[in-house]
Amino acid sequence: MKKTIVLALMALAIVAVPANAQTRKERKAAEKAKWEQQQQFDAEEAALRHQIRMDSIANAKRVEEEKAAEAAASAKARAEAQAAQEVEVSEPCSDLLTTATLIRGRGIGEDYDQQMAVELARSAALEEMASQINTSVQAIVSNYKKTMRINLTRESKQRMEGMTLTAVEQSTGYRIACRKTTSYVLNGEKLFKHYMVVEVAKDELLEPIYEGIQEDEELQLDMDYQKFAEEFDKNLQQDMQVQ
Repeated sequence: MKKTIVLALMALAIVAVPANAQTRKERKAAEKAKWEQQQQFDAEEAALRHQIRMDSIANAKRVEEEKAAEAAASAKARAEAQAAQEVEVSEPCSDLLTTATLIRGRGIGEDYDQQMAVELARSAALEEMASQINTSVQAIVSNYKKTMRINLTRESKQRMEGMTLTAVEQSTGYRIACRKTTSYVLNGEKLFKHYMVVEVAKDELLEPIYEGIQEDEELQLDMDYQKFAEEFDKNLQQDMQVQ
């Protein structure tokens, strides 16, 4: 009997050991799964917090950019409104005109390069000087020829104009009487505007022109240089204000 009981107890012990071991294994697996789940939850929570923080930073940056854009637009509108207002303007070098002894020409040059603006102004000033002289010279010759019932041809007028341009271009005695440079912004770039007045003694230009006319058979005048200069002054005074 005792032997039977002992055998029974041993059988129960053999059956019970695997069952307890299996329970511990499952418990460890469950704890591991729970830990891994918690780790995943923590990681997802951290990622969510990071995304919220990044969204907040991006939103704040967008708000600042919108404010900056509004401020820039407002400043531009104020600048445009101010620029559109009518103001009194006194152009530089505008008070120097041709006199009885000095021929003056005024020119304006604009360019994004400052030196180029200066050269354009110089060229324009010399062209204006040549235009003044040519107008008066052609009037003298035309009036003289009309008294002789002779009409000047287009070619002869072009030759006179050429004489005037040559006299101006070859003149070494002209000087700059006034020059000013201003600047402003156009299409986002700085533009230079140069004003210049050049002047030269009247006789320095008239004498070579008179000589050229006297050497031309069709243009030749029956008057000396002094008479020619007097007639030039009369015609010039009719065309412009003389100081």
